[in-house]
Amino acid sequence: MPRTSHALVLPLVLTLAVTYTGLLGGAERTLLDFTGGLPGGLVLACPEGALADRARSEGVRVVTMRARPLELRGGVGERVAAGRELAGHAREVRRLVREVRPDLLVAWGMRTAIVAPATAAGLDRRPAVLVRHVDFLPGPSIARLVRAAVARADRVSVNSQAVGRDLDPDGTLGERLSVISPGIDLPAYDAEWEPSPAPEVLLLGTLMPWKRPDLALEAVARAAQSVPRLHLTIAGAPMNSEGERLVAELRRRAARPDLDGRVTFAGELPDPRPALGQAWCLLHCADREPFGNVVLQALASGRPVVAPAAGGPAEIVDESCGRLYPPGDAGAAAAALVEVLNTPGLVDKLGDGGRARAGWFEADEARQRFAELATEAVAEREAAARRGGSGAARGERLGGARGERSRSHAARQGAGMALVTVTHNSAAAVERLLRSAEVHLPGAHVIVADSGSSDGSATAARAAAPRATVVQLGENVGFGRASNAGVALVEEPICVLINPDAELVDGSLAALAADLLAPGAPEQILAPLMLSPDGSRQDTGHLDPASPLLLLKALVPPAALPRRLQPLVDPWRSQRSRRVGWAVAACLVAPTDTLRRLGPFDERIFLFAEDLDLGLRAADAGVDTVFRPDARVVHQDAHSTSAAFDGEPFELLARQRRAVIGELRGQEAARRDDRIWALTYLNRIALKTLTRRPTERERRQLAALRRVRDEPARLGEPSES
Repeated sequence: MPRTSHALVLPLVLTLAVTYTGLLGGAERTLLDFTGGLPGGLVLACPEGALADRARSEGVRVVTMRARPLELRGGVGERVAAGRELAGHAREVRRLVREVRPDLLVAWGMRTAIVAPATAAGLDRRPAVLVRHVDFLPGPSIARLVRAAVARADRVSVNSQAVGRDLDPDGTLGERLSVISPGIDLPAYDAEWEPSPAPEVLLLGTLMPWKRPDLALEAVARAAQSVPRLHLTIAGAPMNSEGERLVAELRRRAARPDLDGRVTFAGELPDPRPALGQAWCLLHCADREPFGNVVLQALASGRPVVAPAAGGPAEIVDESCGRLYPPGDAGAAAAALVEVLNTPGLVDKLGDGGRARAGWFEADEARQRFAELATEAVAEREAAARRGGSGAARGERLGGARGERSRSHAARQGAGMALVTVTHNSAAAVERLLRSAEVHLPGAHVIVADSGSSDGSATAARAAAPRATVVQLGENVGFGRASNAGVALVEEPICVLINPDAELVDGSLAALAADLLAPGAPEQILAPLMLSPDGSRQDTGHLDPASPLLLLKALVPPAALPRRLQPLVDPWRSQRSRRVGWAVAACLVAPTDTLRRLGPFDERIFLFAEDLDLGLRAADAGVDTVFRPDARVVHQDAHSTSAAFDGEPFELLARQRRAVIGELRGQEAARRDDRIWALTYLNRIALKTLTRRPTERERRQLAALRRVRDEPARLGEPSES
């Protein structure tokens, strides 16, 4: 008998973090740090680039957005273009929120902050919106736009008091605004570095005009008159063509007699700690720096800082750890350098003070405060939805079991569940699945049924999940038979059938398990939302083949219908839970006893239409299949069959569908289904021809259907063809 489960689920939160840029600067590193500390799952949406690469290396699911120009200011033409780009960004954000259905939307940066609250507010199910604003507002018109946008957010976080005052000068946001400065991991800066024998000043950061590296050169040129051996290292790289022109100007200035031989351009440093350790002090020159991560890094390294008395650095640096000078004043900056470098023992004294000062900015505390802000936003949004009676917005997705899930806060997520996956040459894919299961459902029992792989899939599964049960069937026995073998080993009350090329992004499958085990819960097969890697939905929930709505779908493409009518013919487009005729078996959640009673799969079917067969037989047995868009899984889609069949096997798909329908609903039902699909393909070919779009796929589908329609519509003995 299946084991009972006493506590299944942790509180659920899926965060969708969106940012306009693909660059990896200080703000983007903080994005990964802060969102990585949030409970539940995380999806990051950003353009391809260094940020996406770093996120993937840290195990974060990345959805790629279009790369867009970053500049919001300029002439009339530039402002019009910026408006178009923001509108395009808004459409992308809206689509992702609608499809991914996060509990929390983190809008990171000014441009995303402008569009996110409004796009989220217009949806049936509105997530909590947390804006992270990290820059000074560039001008009055943009300031009005940003302030109006963030006024609609549930919570707003800024990186410094200065940025907070700039964003909300009148205190309109009240308690919704929190200052959470980036933190520093002090132990990471414990290493002892031997300082340079001669006075060494470091300028660290991206080379951009507003960072004022030109002022650093002037300050060092003046300070060198009192510090003869003074040397400056400029560590950083330009981020665009403007930065490249700036570097050329800096090099020309550094070649002049008063600086010749005193300046080294080190480029971007993969790890700044050795350079910080060798420097005597850090020189920071931005007239209006929002925060200053490099300032904090220098203090953590035990190095004094000379910085402008403005913005974030003025909140970080005090007399115990550095010196401040009036912004833009090269002479004052030079005087501060001379004092720090020439006063005996002052470098060490300020360095010790810097370590102590950096302790006020601990990374763990910053992550915790951001997580508290996020969970407050989600809790208040849920409470507001309940007060407003919007069951579709919140109550439905909680399945009536939120109270029990909250009481089981400390439980290991996934207890009482088994994940069964079938591998066939799936080594790379199954590793991702198993690692994601370990993160999001660590209490679940994983069962891998290997069906004759030749690529080491079983070995890969054991390496990725040492606690998993891996059974090797010795030959390719087909998806259905292999799945049945896995289900036979399940001892838990809930079984999840999941493809090896799927990936969990949160613990939402555990919520489905909790709903199935709730007292009085109906016997059901639950199908979560399946997302493609780009964040779009996959067509996983389908109408019963006997549904008259299939005729409407044949005549009118669903995308041409009003949005509210599209789920009638394509259930997988629904924003709410709904009963479907059948669901794709890439991920199904059901009571283990139910699946065993149903088979779950007919072993006469080697490949394709096993899920259609299961859904129809389940309906005959009084078991509903329900599409649940409040739970989600990412699915690569056809990882092994595409390679095996050199593309889409239209003929086999058509043969298997009509065989299942003929077996379970009769020959006339199979012929009627043939006619509806033939009409569908003919209609799509005509419409695409009129709009001059390719029709090759539909023509191949129609030809495949015509080749098999005269065959007997019934299942035979299993075979690999």
